[in-house]
Amino acid sequence: MLRLVADEEGIIWPDFMQQAPGRGAYLCMQDDCLKVLNDKKLAALKRKWHVVLPQWQLLKSKILQQLLATMSQQLQQSKVITKIGRDAVMQDLWKNGPRVIFLVHEAGQALVRQVTDAVHKRSEAGQMTTILTGLPENLLAEVYQREKVSVVCMPDSARAEKLKLFFAWYERLKEAK
Repeated sequence: MLRLVADEEGIIWPDFMQQAPGRGAYLCMQDDCLKVLNDKKLAALKRKWHVVLPQWQLLKSKILQQLLATMSQQLQQSKVITKIGRDAVMQDLWKNGPRVIFLVHEAGQALVRQVTDAVHKRSEAGQMTTILTGLPENLLAEVYQREKVSVVCMPDSARAEKLKLFFAWYERLKEAK
């Protein structure tokens, strides 16, 4: 669930950190909920606030932007434990323990195949690995201050769990009307 707040002008804002003042409303971020979300569904918020409609497309855009910013911040804070680039990721996959791999949308087929094969071998050995594909290429490049970054890997942790949740929301929201 994503907390939403409205400002004095009736504009709805996402509140990822759940720290904005005032009372909030919660938006279901599951596939089924997002598929049917539109301005008509947001009209229910008029009971809670003086909301100006239509807002769904604007709200969707704000949430996507804020999700990218939040994921960027989370990745930035995980720099120390993150392996960057194909060689470092492939080497890290030899280690025990669960891992999370982030592949950008523009990753080459050879890289995707190589990572997928390594993850399959880890799976056969009983090692958990989550692959998240579809991140915008510029997100990883900006975070790791490199011209191009196609793949990164980190141990699965509480921060990685948040990243997985935010990534799932990002993917669902991109697909929503």
